[in-house]
Amino acid sequence: MSMNIFTSSLPTMLVELSTSESELQWTLSIHSLGCCLASLLVGPLSDHYGRKIITLLSLVLFSVSSLGCAISPTLFALDCWRLIQGVSTAAIPIVGLAILSDLFHGRRFAAIFAYIGVVVALSFLVTHLVGGYVGEHYGWRVLFYAMFVSGVILLFLYKTFLPETMNNPLSIRCAANNYKKMFKDHIFLLYCVMVSAMLAGFYAYIGASSYLYIEQFALSKVEFGMITSFGMVANVLAYLIVGSLTKWAGPRKILLIGIYILAAASTALGWLTFLGTGSAYVLLFPMLLYNLAIGFIFPSANSIAFERFRNMAGSTSAFLTSFRMLFIAIGSYISGYVYNGTLFSITIVIISCSIVTIISFFIVALKLKGPPKTQG
Repeated sequence: MSMNIFTSSLPTMLVELSTSESELQWTLSIHSLGCCLASLLVGPLSDHYGRKIITLLSLVLFSVSSLGCAISPTLFALDCWRLIQGVSTAAIPIVGLAILSDLFHGRRFAAIFAYIGVVVALSFLVTHLVGGYVGEHYGWRVLFYAMFVSGVILLFLYKTFLPETMNNPLSIRCAANNYKKMFKDHIFLLYCVMVSAMLAGFYAYIGASSYLYIEQFALSKVEFGMITSFGMVANVLAYLIVGSLTKWAGPRKILLIGIYILAAASTALGWLTFLGTGSAYVLLFPMLLYNLAIGFIFPSANSIAFERFRNMAGSTSAFLTSFRMLFIAIGSYISGYVYNGTLFSITIVIISCSIVTIISFFIVALKLKGPPKTQG
């Protein structure tokens, strides 16, 4: 939610903060970069000190940084607080995934992962609707005040109800050896690239499309939020389908279906761009397919990758998250840098990311024989 709830307000922030699209896009990228850098530490710390304490400390930092973003007088101040906010958000996906790994295994883990995706997709849906409405009527700073309040509420709820699920603490030194093993596992890295490149394309679209839809297609912030939310509906449906099918089909077959959908989405987007479409609603079709592909690929590829290093859940979750956020940071920055007021500049980034994902999949398909083996 904190990563992109204010994207519909980017054109307004552009004027208020007296900056350019590429400089303002850095507020998205630097959040992802902060999460990327912190992830490599959060995982091992949660394996050593426990899941709960790391989560609580992160929520304190998130609340403070959200308030800092809300009162930032300049773009530089906003970027600094966004970096800290990104650092604070690293614990939530990492510790959450580690807790799932503590409780579930195999296909059950993959299915639960997909159902968690439903919650995440619904939060994105609400985020864009709320972000568009609040940004239109009350301004972008109110969104960060809302994050501050939500952080305080979550801190109380987690302190009261979150159990500790980590039973076998690992040493901090062990984390370095774990990361070495992951870097040497080429199949594991390819699964990381597969997911990360696909999400980089998605966030590149989210970050740059607000300028295109609001400035070029003359949509209101509320309309932009609604269009973006339609994609999240496709995401929710995909996660629900995957959660049911994975129990008997397995994540590999689900992943293959997702790759086909991603190829179709990229082809449709490229064709519409070539035809020079000028309607945001026409562009909704390929992006619905893209969101559908995310729902199939993200839980499947992640669960397969996770099984290779299950006995080091925190470090594995940290590595996956860090890798993903690095790609997202790069994709968001590139989309802002190359954006020139045309659909083509956005399309080329999305298609490039899709090609990387598809190539990674087929390299794995050629190299991998039999079920993945747990390492470590």
